[in-house]
Amino acid sequence: MRRRLLRHLTAIVTGLALAMGFIAVATVPAQAASFSLTISASAKTVVLGKTVTFTGKVSPKPSSRTLYLQRRYVGSSTWTTVKTFTAASSGSYKVSTGFTNDRDRHYRVYKPKSSSRKAGYSSGLQVIVDARPTGTPAALTSVNPAVEPLSGGAGVTVTGAHFTGTTKVTVTPQVPTSYTAKGDGVFPELTAGFTVTSDTELRVTPPASLAGTNLVKVYTPTTTATTTIAYTASTRAASAFEKQVLDQVNLRRGSVQTCNGKPMPAVRSLTWDGVYADLALSHAKDLAARQGAGYSGLSHTTYGLKDWSQRFSLAGYTSGASEDLALSPVGYSASQVVQQWMNSTSGHCESVMDGHWSRAGIGAATGLWGSQSSLFTNLDLR
Repeated sequence: MRRRLLRHLTAIVTGLALAMGFIAVATVPAQAASFSLTISASAKTVVLGKTVTFTGKVSPKPSSRTLYLQRRYVGSSTWTTVKTFTAASSGSYKVSTGFTNDRDRHYRVYKPKSSSRKAGYSSGLQVIVDARPTGTPAALTSVNPAVEPLSGGAGVTVTGAHFTGTTKVTVTPQVPTSYTAKGDGVFPELTAGFTVTSDTELRVTPPASLAGTNLVKVYTPTTTATTTIAYTASTRAASAFEKQVLDQVNLRRGSVQTCNGKPMPAVRSLTWDGVYADLALSHAKDLAARQGAGYSGLSHTTYGLKDWSQRFSLAGYTSGASEDLALSPVGYSASQVVQQWMNSTSGHCESVMDGHWSRAGIGAATGLWGSQSSLFTNLDLR
């Protein structure tokens, strides 16, 4: 396959949906100069009645030293200016703020544009705000195991104290600021399943997530306790349905096919790649879990990221790859799912029949698309 710049193609077909993308090396264009800002906080977990002081620096030293402290509540997509202040002549700054509610939030510092530079923003910094405790605050002592496959679901045991009454557990990928959708360092929290087995133990079922360090937050009546786990690509076996999808793909690749009126020669069969399949299932499960709360149908780009290739690079894959997605009614057979790609006029058929690919990772997950029970199938090729 010819090397290409990053592409994202989507095709909508009656009763189903398809999406396809290719990944290759892309040249990053030069960016206009902008102000650069750092930010740090005196505390990242506080209770109502306390204040947090933010410090940092704007570079280069601006002639106009007016800066803005902005807040974005967790779960919101809107930044609101909460304080205007002035940096020192050196460009360093110090600003404090209090809290009127116990909602968790992010803060950043904003420097408006000047005649010679674009506006600049610090990365988003999360602050957890707890209500004044009415009892002994919960505490975490360990998480075991501290690793999770990309597709989640393996389960971890969290030990500590005062977990009774836990209301929510979330997981948040810690990705580079430049990877986030708005370049602000803010990524949406992902909801985890959990069971309070005792006042000192939680059984948590992490969701599918991105590779690398993930922040775990345990919300209790007295505090929000935090820890981290590491998501890493892990080998997994194919489910019965995923094996059938691979067989159906190889059945087509084993004979001449016609894609958009063009004959495509038979090519070698694909072999199952268990680690790549973890990446494929992770995205399929994320699509299924966050319909209406991030996604509306299919997308190669993980909601919260700026570009779809970043999901691959975080997992350690930086060379050429192809991804085909299918959204089908629950009950579709593997043959029907694959036939969606073969019938596509947007390059899916050509992707399936491309002889450059030798390995495949497949992930299939069910969820609601609107009110319809649907099947999300992801075919990753390399």
